[in-house]
Amino acid sequence: MVNIFNEKIAKEEITCMKLVVFDKDVKETLQELYSFDESCDKWLEVSLKSSITCNSNQNVDKKILSNFPSSYLRMQLYKGKILFFSYYIDLEEEVSKKDVKNAFLRVQKELNFKEKK
Repeated sequence: MVNIFNEKIAKEEITCMKLVVFDKDVKETLQELYSFDESCDKWLEVSLKSSITCNSNQNVDKKILSNFPSSYLRMQLYKGKILFFSYYIDLEEEVSKKDVKNAFLRVQKELNFKEKK
């Protein structure tokens, strides 16, 4: 799911970004795809969660009748303190390197990226 919170900023060229992520594998994967720069005013914040379980009885039908997500991946872009773009995906398995690559490529497709590694 893609959300654009600020159209004006989202249309600006993205010539550099800094990276904020606490998962080592995700960080390494993203650094293979893009040259991040700590001095930029735009940054990509990546969060993920794996092994999600829901103990609520209210979701029993969803867990039985569908593929209830067991993890998620979120990429959000900020300029200063302003969130202007978000990409989110529920996953049925653990977050993989391929999931991270596909998510980043989707972000690049949606926005006006100029720098490529």
